[in-house]
Amino acid sequence: MPKAPDFKNLEEEVEFWESHDSAEYWKDMEKVEFDVNLHQNLLHPKLIFLAEKPAHCPRCQSELEDKIIQYVTLQNGHLVVIRDVPALRCQVNGHEYMLEKILDQIEQLLKLEKTQKLQPSETMNVPVFKLEMAV
Repeated sequence: MPKAPDFKNLEEEVEFWESHDSAEYWKDMEKVEFDVNLHQNLLHPKLIFLAEKPAHCPRCQSELEDKIIQYVTLQNGHLVVIRDVPALRCQVNGHEYMLEKILDQIEQLLKLEKTQKLQPSETMNVPVFKLEMAV
């Protein structure tokens, strides 16, 4: 089994792994563990995050349009709504994208909200129902 080379920088490493099968280097890999706290936008569950704004839809190459959406997620058992969030939507198939820098801002806002260092611009009441009420 070949040994993975030492890389001079991240670009060199990315280029290497894009052209090589990591399974060939499995024995050299070290075990890594980390916690991930992913927030899902409940109104846009299929939102894809991109590093840079593409010229066209990455899936179908159709035109993209700028959109403003609401980002709604659960945090500590309660809903958090973030308004005026920029996103991109495919004009033909409706694929939705958000730039990673916007996600970074959302994560920062959620961190501030969690530590109560940020007060909401408004508060809304949300009705809650049980399905059994429909009978």
